[in-house]
Amino acid sequence: MQDPYSIYSFEDNEVVIPAVVLEELDSKKRYMDEIGRNARQVSKLIDSYREKGKLHQSISLHNGGSIRIELNHRSFHKLQEIFVEKTNDNRILAVAKNLSLEEETKEDGKTVILVSKDTLVRVKADAIGLEAEDFLNDRVVELDHIYAGHKEVFVSIDNLNKFYEKSFLALEELTKDSYYPNQFLLMKDTLGSSASAIGIVDENCRLVKKLMYEGEHIWGIKPRNVQQTMALDLLLRSDIQLVTLIGKAGTGKTLLALATGLMQTEDLSQYKKLLVARPIVPVGKDIGYLPGEKEEKLRPWMQPIFDNLQFLFNTKNLGNWMQF
Repeated sequence: MQDPYSIYSFEDNEVVIPAVVLEELDSKKRYMDEIGRNARQVSKLIDSYREKGKLHQSISLHNGGSIRIELNHRSFHKLQEIFVEKTNDNRILAVAKNLSLEEETKEDGKTVILVSKDTLVRVKADAIGLEAEDFLNDRVVELDHIYAGHKEVFVSIDNLNKFYEKSFLALEELTKDSYYPNQFLLMKDTLGSSASAIGIVDENCRLVKKLMYEGEHIWGIKPRNVQQTMALDLLLRSDIQLVTLIGKAGTGKTLLALATGLMQTEDLSQYKKLLVARPIVPVGKDIGYLPGEKEEKLRPWMQPIFDNLQFLFNTKNLGNWMQF
């Protein structure tokens, strides 16, 4: 229910799903929220594997692993003196424990690991001698699957010179690869010299054009690397309605966005107002339980914005003109 495709997250291992888990899914599939959607989705996914064989005997997955619905090993005998009630959690623990004891009797027995998002289930598993882990695959981002927004290409020195002279090049002169609108190209000399250029693909994917940003200071700041240069160019373009930036903390995402926003609002008068929004995601108690007025409650979330504005305005006091 956390991730309907979690069965593919265990590489070449055998994924064993106790029958009681199917009962849990059945009880949640009618919910009209994300949990209900995930329950219905994983139910359909498991059902699709029935065409490949018997689910209780093990079916191979495309990632090298296998899946099996465990119908045996349900005996509660080993745990009845420890956990009196036969709750679903305890029934799952019983299956895992019985499987583990069976594997221990084999010469080439496998290690049984209980994977659960439930903290107390992992605590109980540890208490009865079972290895338990949290499911953390949903926190891992596959960097190879994220659109980077730029691509490195090697071109001839003649094409580089032509790009500097005309401020554009036809994509068909560079490469036969396909590109996306507004994708940046980091063009480097094929002979290995230091000559290089940065261009952006036009909306029709026919030309690579010179950047709009020419390296000047914007509210006292300049880019420190090519990624920040590309970000500034995107943020300064009025023909691009939405820009998304992904990066680690401290890479300048907020600072660049505020600087370009202030420039286009205050200096160029392209806009009348700059709106800064930040999602409120509480770590502890909900914001409604925090003491103080609205401004005091919001300050922990808005402080990074204030810090960047203080840097841009070169002041320690922003005054009363800042409003939530």
